[in-house]
Amino acid sequence: MQNHSQVSAPPPRRWLQSRSVARALLGGIFAVGLVAGCERIAFYSTGRPPPDSNAGSTTASSSTGGSSGDPTGGTGTVTRATLLDAIATCNLELLDAFQKAAQELAATEAKTDPEGRAEAQAAWSKAIDLWQRAEPFQFGPGGPTNTPGGKGLRDTIYSWPLVSRCLVEQNIVSKAYEAPNFGTTALINMRGLAAAEYLLFYTGTDNACSPASGINASGSWAALGADELASRKAAYASAVSSGVAAMAGQLLGAWRPGEGDFAAQFRNPGKNGSVYTTEQMALNAVSDAMFHIETHVKDQKLARPLGIMDCSDTTCPDAVESRFARRSRPHVRNNLIGFRMLMSGCKDGEGVGFDDVLVALGATALAEKMNADVNAAIAASDAVPTDDLAQAIAENPETVKQLHDAVKRITDSLKTEFVTVLDLELPQLLEGDND
Repeated sequence: MQNHSQVSAPPPRRWLQSRSVARALLGGIFAVGLVAGCERIAFYSTGRPPPDSNAGSTTASSSTGGSSGDPTGGTGTVTRATLLDAIATCNLELLDAFQKAAQELAATEAKTDPEGRAEAQAAWSKAIDLWQRAEPFQFGPGGPTNTPGGKGLRDTIYSWPLVSRCLVEQNIVSKAYEAPNFGTTALINMRGLAAAEYLLFYTGTDNACSPASGINASGSWAALGADELASRKAAYASAVSSGVAAMAGQLLGAWRPGEGDFAAQFRNPGKNGSVYTTEQMALNAVSDAMFHIETHVKDQKLARPLGIMDCSDTTCPDAVESRFARRSRPHVRNNLIGFRMLMSGCKDGEGVGFDDVLVALGATALAEKMNADVNAAIAASDAVPTDDLAQAIAENPETVKQLHDAVKRITDSLKTEFVTVLDLELPQLLEGDND
């Protein structure tokens, strides 16, 4: 079956307009603090060294580095190439860990007995936790097909918010999941980690399809009975879990040296047929992916359930992620950790990250503020008293609102100072967004 995970490509990015939007938002914030930095930014964009540089790059000590405060291993030099190399290494390590977890999930048997189901649920939780950390890394093969090197592999693994419980339930009746390669070829909202969540965690015997739908009007759903329904859910979960493991291997292989080796393209823009013509273009691809924290985390995972946007009621708790496993809060926390891996360094916020380049450009205060805001948002997620955000919105809504506000502080800086100082472009979907 054809994969319908992609939509038509948007029109070309309006580079100059998006840059002017960000700078207009900034105003004169950096007029005093970055007098010298403005000159550095111009040279950083073109790849030419600033006039006072002997080595062709700026130097800085990282506030988030190791005990020496130097994330460059003693060279004292932070360049775009250094950052690209660190991101590629981090991404490979993360995708390798996720593939192993996906293989563990595929190896479990989602049996109907409590012990077997609990094992499969634990394996799913381990896999989804790692995947949520990888969500802000969706550039290159994991990114949409209308981006450089994009193959749309993210949606084949986890398509949320593009999910459909009714379609999954129709497949339960038809046994479509028994088809060869169903887990890698079916529509994205019939498979992947999101479908596996429903199949492994929801034990009810009802369905979400309308009374007029075929499975209800014909009586075919009701005829299954509880035992047969549980058995089919287990078989379906096995099929999609195997598909997740296969797609995880495909994504890792696309990046891994000796296979697709997209890591080489990412590390060497402008060389060896890389889809990136410059280092700045590669960094912009990463920056675009980091806006997952704006579009998915702040808006869809928090603002909508809270009733702040796209909600016709006071709140919309049914819009939360992970409605069946009830792990919406850990998902947000892991998204924030993934963002921190890019912003501050892969190892618990240590090592080379975007903050080091900000420091190199003279924007130390911004680097420190964004690092502090990310850590504060992680702390705010820990302060939510339950893993289920729908329950928290009902019982402790202020804690979820505080988490939303903490994430918004990150995205406010991301959309303004961050992209301006680094001479990056806002993703097109955010142009004109003042939230």
